[in-house]
Amino acid sequence: MIGNALLKLDYLSILEINGKGSSELLQGQITADMNKVSNTNSVIGAICDIKGRAVSSFVVCKETSSDNNFLLIGNTASIEVAREVLNKYKPFYDTELTFASTTYVYGIDEETLIENFPDTELSKSFQNYGDAFRVHYLDKKYHLLLTKKRLEENVLKPEESQVLWLIDDINNLNMEITQEISGEFTPHELGYPATARIDFEKGCYTGQEIVARMHYRAKRLPTVLLKNSSHKYEIGTKIQSEDDKSIGIVLTRAQSSDGYSYLLSMNKNYEDQSFVF
Repeated sequence: MIGNALLKLDYLSILEINGKGSSELLQGQITADMNKVSNTNSVIGAICDIKGRAVSSFVVCKETSSDNNFLLIGNTASIEVAREVLNKYKPFYDTELTFASTTYVYGIDEETLIENFPDTELSKSFQNYGDAFRVHYLDKKYHLLLTKKRLEENVLKPEESQVLWLIDDINNLNMEITQEISGEFTPHELGYPATARIDFEKGCYTGQEIVARMHYRAKRLPTVLLKNSSHKYEIGTKIQSEDDKSIGIVLTRAQSSDGYSYLLSMNKNYEDQSFVF
């Protein structure tokens, strides 16, 4: 059925949160506003620790079969952290947390999506097709396609799929939490305010006071940059200004046919000055 290649995103997992207390549980713990999640709209969010550092990131959508069922979709290690955090508060809410082990996750580009699902409404960031559903966020080239049926034809290998998905993330300044960086960076250092992964109008969540204080009181905030280079730099490489001042760090990279794409987290010392990269 699907002509162009799909991305096979087996490294992504889905956490189902089911029950009358699900929305209230999530509203009290994640950085996104659950009031904005609907049958046609998904949001991206994160979980922070008490120090205001991001420990998990994901996209949140609503399972249309019930008003009380929600899905968190993200890197497997990140989703496992989310489950651990939410499980601590689960006894206070009428909800259940389970991994959706029989749902398969693919990436699909817009042209292929419309060709195979002509009833697609791109104004919706979440859409249920009956035997599959679609999730989209930011201005990403690829949409998420989730289905109970494993697709075999025109599917790229996992390694190639992950690189293309990561390049798409980098091009949209989207930095997902992985096992290596969980709890290492503040949301601002990962560019989360710019991508609206932090909703500053919602109520409290763990670490909210620290995140808000930094956002409203800091004289200069960190920023995230997209840089392309023919040189290979390791993740975690420190970035120095021309006068040897530490101004940033390499967050992630992806290799393409013409070099490398990077996301850089630039700290408060960075003032749009030039640097070697």
